[in-house]
Amino acid sequence: MRHLTLAAAALLLAGPAFAHHGERHPAPNLMAQANTGDSIQELQRQRRNPDVPPGVQAQRRDAADADAASLDDAASQVRAAATALRAGRAGQANEFLERAESRLLTRSTVPAQAGEPVRGGPVGHIAAARAALFANDRAKAQAEIEAALTALNRPAPARRSRQ
Repeated sequence: MRHLTLAAAALLLAGPAFAHHGERHPAPNLMAQANTGDSIQELQRQRRNPDVPPGVQAQRRDAADADAASLDDAASQVRAAATALRAGRAGQANEFLERAESRLLTRSTVPAQAGEPVRGGPVGHIAAARAALFANDRAKAQAEIEAALTALNRPAPARRSRQ
């Protein structure tokens, strides 16, 4: 019994970081960062430090919102991305763009061309819009979204004039 008490005391003296499982816990500021509400920031944080488990709460929220919208075609998803971006919801815009890109990339093709990536047309504009969102360049993202809609032969939603 005395050995058990000494072992428990040693764990307490070693600090709370080692008391649980012998490994350090993430720094408190990393835990606080994981609670931010923007999924773009979550993705940026994940790319900067891939060894830290990602915080995906905002990404899950954006995915649930996109599921609730029930948009099946790529053009509707790109239009929804434009609307979300104008409303200041970059993470939700990214989710819609990811879904539109996946929809466009899911295609039938001859086996000889199956390994060739699609780079141009609406897919290229969607990829450029996602890259712009990741770089926090919302104006470029909006321009690429409008170019993708044009490439899909669908006009961009009309902008409201501010009076």
